[in-house]
Amino acid sequence: MYSEYLGILLRTHGLDGSLVVGNTVGLRPALQPGSRVAVGFTRDFAAVKTVASFQQTPQRMVIRFTDVDTPEAATALLEQAVYIRLEDAGIRSADRYTIGEIEGCTAVSEQGATIGVITDVWLMPANDVWVITTESGTTLPLPVIDDTIVQVDVTARRVTVRIPDGLEQING
Repeated sequence: MYSEYLGILLRTHGLDGSLVVGNTVGLRPALQPGSRVAVGFTRDFAAVKTVASFQQTPQRMVIRFTDVDTPEAATALLEQAVYIRLEDAGIRSADRYTIGEIEGCTAVSEQGATIGVITDVWLMPANDVWVITTESGTTLPLPVIDDTIVQVDVTARRVTVRIPDGLEQING
């Protein structure tokens, strides 16, 4: 249920039990007071907590839980991860694919020309990367972002992509 990693509780913030969330992965969740998250060293052993307040700026995220109201109580949570639900992360389950669904798919251009086969998936902090191996044996590390992934059809084993300018010259 709480499957998406948001970040790590790095330090206390103020005197009300607030914590700074760092090592984030670029998600901009819509957490409101009353939202529920899981906190723990792993997803399997995380405790569910209720959000009392959540603020985010481009520089940081600050979270406070209803059952944590002092810096001392907040200190007990330091270095633990925060996990959120897909819907709180702004991700629809229809937009998610397993590595097995993507590896082996043929990558084609918007014009329908075959580029190669997706042979590897790199799980990176900012965005995933799908590695396309071309017919000539070179590889293209394609960032999985809205500008590059046009359409995914796992049933047909076909991914339509838009190659960013200069990407093909990286390995050449």
